[in-house]
Amino acid sequence: MLAIFKKELKTYFYSVTGALFVAVNLLVIGLYFMASCLMSMNASLAGVMQNVLFVLLIMIPILTMRILAEEKRQKTDQLLLTAPVSVGKIVAGKYLAILSIFGVPVLMSCIFPLIMSIFGKVQYAESYSAILGYFLFGAACISVGVFISSITESQVIAAVLSFIALFLTFLMSGIVGILTQSGDNVASVLKIFDFSSRLENLMSGVIDVKEVVYFVTVVVLMLFLTCQAIQKRRYSVSKSTISLSVYSNVTVVIGIAIAVVLNLMVNQLPTRYAEFDVTSGKMFTLTEDSKKFLSSLNTDIQILVVGTREMMENYDYKEVEKTLDQYAELSDHVKVTYKDPTLDPTFYQKYTDENVSIGSLIVVNGDRSKVVSPYDLYETSVDYQTYSSTKTGYDGEGQITSAISYVTTDDIPKLYIVTGHNEDSISNFTSLNNAIKKQNIETEELNLMTGGGVPEDADAVLILSPKSDYSSDDAEQVLKYLKNGGKAIITSGYTETETPNFDSILSYYGLNHVNGVVLEGDQQHMYQTPLYLIPDSDSSTLTTAITSSKLLNLLPQSSGFTVSDNEIRDTETIEKALTTTDSSYAKMNIQADQGQVSAEQDASDVNGPFVVAAYVTESVDDDDEKGTKIAVFGTDNLFADQIDALVAGANVQMVTSALNDMIDQEINTTIPAKSYDTASLTVPYGTALLLGFLFVLVIPVVILSSGIIVWFRRRRK
Repeated sequence: MLAIFKKELKTYFYSVTGALFVAVNLLVIGLYFMASCLMSMNASLAGVMQNVLFVLLIMIPILTMRILAEEKRQKTDQLLLTAPVSVGKIVAGKYLAILSIFGVPVLMSCIFPLIMSIFGKVQYAESYSAILGYFLFGAACISVGVFISSITESQVIAAVLSFIALFLTFLMSGIVGILTQSGDNVASVLKIFDFSSRLENLMSGVIDVKEVVYFVTVVVLMLFLTCQAIQKRRYSVSKSTISLSVYSNVTVVIGIAIAVVLNLMVNQLPTRYAEFDVTSGKMFTLTEDSKKFLSSLNTDIQILVVGTREMMENYDYKEVEKTLDQYAELSDHVKVTYKDPTLDPTFYQKYTDENVSIGSLIVVNGDRSKVVSPYDLYETSVDYQTYSSTKTGYDGEGQITSAISYVTTDDIPKLYIVTGHNEDSISNFTSLNNAIKKQNIETEELNLMTGGGVPEDADAVLILSPKSDYSSDDAEQVLKYLKNGGKAIITSGYTETETPNFDSILSYYGLNHVNGVVLEGDQQHMYQTPLYLIPDSDSSTLTTAITSSKLLNLLPQSSGFTVSDNEIRDTETIEKALTTTDSSYAKMNIQADQGQVSAEQDASDVNGPFVVAAYVTESVDDDDEKGTKIAVFGTDNLFADQIDALVAGANVQMVTSALNDMIDQEINTTIPAKSYDTASLTVPYGTALLLGFLFVLVIPVVILSSGIIVWFRRRRK
């Protein structure tokens, strides 16, 4: 086999074919690498490998067309077949020679993530998972080309048939989707020839054992059929005895059956054992909070998907399908059913009066149900110049866990949002509003003057930075509620006029508001400007989840608080969740600077450090469970969508952590959306052009020129 391998490898590099294949592959990969990674600052190679698959459909038929067909045309196969080498070794040697040529551009692409690491943090696992997928796809395509070359004597026919076969496997997903929507007709069998869909996981950053086994099986089966095709030519068809070492129809059937059974067995493996999520944000893996919640389920949940799996393929639904599969695997109480709306177009009316669209999820528990729109499963951003939307995050797990929590919860908590003092509207903070909704907390506005105080059914109140002062009666009503074991989330920012009545609420609990804008003097604790604080985090109910995830908080234009130990009662505890450094100071005289916050410190400023986020608890009648709980923040600017996105949702996470504690929710069911944003590279334009020139032109031209020179010299001999 080694001799055949060496012979074929030399043949390819003595001709132009091998050099042409390597050069074209490197040129295309290099072109996409320059455009998608270097120019677009993308830190993952997955998109590159996904986009260059098409070149294999064209180049592999050219590479494999002569491997056996030319031997048959020139009758040199007779010498080969009479050699003291088994047919299997002959086929394996030829196949490995072609695979080695294909391996050259694959190995070159393995260098690209290392080059990108010079310019930033690289998604290594996702990149190499995609390279593995590219290699397996190419290996399978080569085996198909070798088999087709073994059944014809014409190189041209072998190339054309190989291209058609590979092109069909590449388009098979779409073909099956056209032939069947329900997935119940015979056309769904064609999925076994679908190469492109089998790459979805590997190209998305999931090492899938099922996909690896599939492509390895295709390679082995194609080489086995190649051996059988040669055996049929080598031995007489009239052979009376059946031997598994020579050609027979029975042998072919057995080989195909083994391949099918092996893949069926592997496909039965649970997802948690067969798929390994290597994406940076664990996009396809349920969080520990969801796993704990599922393990605590003691009632049966049915998740109805509006549409079949085949329909979902047209809606880019792969993340949702994987998430649903994990829910069903992790809990015996969860059953996922795909409903074909063409067979039963009104089935959803038993659960909702609203119209539902393809891809909607209906979560059912007895008489209770909740519909999750497919538009809520993803976060999007809109480019108002082109009016196009782009998916920025995946929220499938968050929405599904929230829906299950809703249908299994008897008492829905109620959060009152205080108005009437020029407070900021919660509608301005989409991420915060959505997080509260995902916690299945009902919200209602409350005007203290007309509402007669905080209602008895309030589980908590939300106060968002009032710009005008409370009346003494309003402040007394809030204090009365809190003293009786009330719960509150309060933000208190800088105001142009003093707010003594409102400040008295927090000062009662030992937090003295400093009505200024805090600037940070330590560059390690600021983001671009001293006004954007990156505070130190201390152990607290607010920060436990953030600290475990190694996230930072960002507070823009925040006011601060000071705490006097002698003002804290024995029954009270203040957790200083976020604090500034000793180098910080509060700018007090904002108006003197014509509305601008000057970074220069003057005599009127107050020196830090300051508390910018705190969690206050106080027992009532010696009962800690019914005690007061208050989450306090120096600004509500930290909940702005753009600010919260900069810290991967860490700011809003503090509110959800507080609410979980306030409503006694032992398991966190508020799962934040997983961002599609990856780390960006910082590649100078000139460097990007230089590297692009090297990989797109210089290296491919050198390889192709070397091949032409070798071929020309051999022709002259």
